[in-house]
Amino acid sequence: MTLSSWMQYAASFVLVIALIFLLRFVIGYIQPRLGKRHQSSQLGLVETLALDSKRRLILFRCHGRNGLILTGGETDLFLGWLPPGSDNETQPLQDMALSTLPRADK
Repeated sequence: MTLSSWMQYAASFVLVIALIFLLRFVIGYIQPRLGKRHQSSQLGLVETLALDSKRRLILFRCHGRNGLILTGGETDLFLGWLPPGSDNETQPLQDMALSTLPRADK
């Protein structure tokens, strides 16, 4: 093998690595724009909160209203719609959980 063949192999290797990095950036640019097509404007997940190792409290938005779902216990529970006009976007989910969940009085 001559020096020119080694130079050609090295140049080909550098070109392939450069194309891989270019493809990585192109996919990173395109992927968020492709995902927006599948998002619904009527239904969306706002926030989730892990209450313990099994249970999870989910705040979701449906048709402009926020609702709470408790999952992971023996059954999943729809806790209800949050009152309209309340400042749901700025109130943390922990505060809503404390005010919405039924209390276990002993």
